[in-house]
Amino acid sequence: MSVTREKKEQGFTLVELIVVVAILGILVAIVIPALINAVDRTRQRRAMSDMNAIAKANSMAQVDNSRYVVALANLAPVYMNPMPAADAWGNPWVYTPAADQRSYELRSTGKDGALGPAAPDPWFNNPFEPDLVMNTGQFTQSPVNQ
Repeated sequence: MSVTREKKEQGFTLVELIVVVAILGILVAIVIPALINAVDRTRQRRAMSDMNAIAKANSMAQVDNSRYVVALANLAPVYMNPMPAADAWGNPWVYTPAADQRSYELRSTGKDGALGPAAPDPWFNNPFEPDLVMNTGQFTQSPVNQ
């Protein structure tokens, strides 16, 4: 007596494929926001580092000239070369010297690119929207995520 076995079809069922796609979707939903947050944190730290370098160059100019520069372009090429033209998000620096040139404010407008405080976001707290502010070499508004 010969027993014949039916050949079982090889492959995945539709349910198995749906489960795999759902698991991949959940993993992507977790990883993408974390990756975006890491990129923004890196840009914030780069902007802060550039601001510190500009402040040091401006301090050297102040020692030589007894006043801070009128415009950031005046730091190049003697005190800083190359001079970063924009912050880490590609927004121009906002540099405001005092009338007597004995103090200054240097500002990065942050991720939103808008001057001033960020508009409240009803869905989540984004610590990279607010401006980074430095007054005469000292940060006066510290970022939330450091």
